[in-house]
Amino acid sequence: MPSQEAGYTASLGWDTLLVVIKIAYRSNLMRKETAMAVDTLQIVREIYGPSYMLHYGIYERSVAHRKHHGESQCDVYPSTAIHSLWPLLAAMVGAERFLEVGCGLGYTAALMAEAGGKSARVDTIEKSAIHATLAAEEISNAGLEDRVRILRGQATEILQDLSGPYDVIFVDADWQDYPKWLPHFARLTRKGGILVSDNLFPLFEDWAQYLPHKESIKEYLKALVGDSRFKTHIARHKWQAFSYRV
Repeated sequence: MPSQEAGYTASLGWDTLLVVIKIAYRSNLMRKETAMAVDTLQIVREIYGPSYMLHYGIYERSVAHRKHHGESQCDVYPSTAIHSLWPLLAAMVGAERFLEVGCGLGYTAALMAEAGGKSARVDTIEKSAIHATLAAEEISNAGLEDRVRILRGQATEILQDLSGPYDVIFVDADWQDYPKWLPHFARLTRKGGILVSDNLFPLFEDWAQYLPHKESIKEYLKALVGDSRFKTHIARHKWQAFSYRV
């Protein structure tokens, strides 16, 4: 005996049914477009629980600092999106020594210091004297001053004087300088260590095409991918590069 669905299909005819399906599909798309965006931040908070809030106060004060000084005048842009990356990398490669280029107010440095445990040592470079001073206060208030060293000045000058090796290097700074920093990253990252490259979005995102020096990002990535000392994955949409030092 034919099913009710089969009878319904036969009575409509396939052409009519396809029209109905298309209308329903377009209607669904319209509902999605007009619906409120998914609160991914809240979902992630619920998944990670209290660990997500580790040093979140530094993050909030960093954002407040940038807004106070003006979005176009301040380059402090901390990200909670990779807060869980540092304990993952610490567990994967036994990381204790970290290097960060672009300290801001110390949010990521604090997370690295926690991820590496009591024996962790984090060197973080900050070119802004104001930001370096505020970061030192944040790190001290967090009780991590014995694990974090803030290196004040231009990264190009500081990198050449560092000896390493580091288990994890994180570059989150002015991307126009990335190509000339790559030889230092290769020298300073220990074999079996990880290099994380952030701030790659200007090359890929339509909304960021007005930003300068996009060709520096492409030059850096081509050199990084072609460097036999690294195996590199570029994470699309987040636009970060994860490189393993071989």
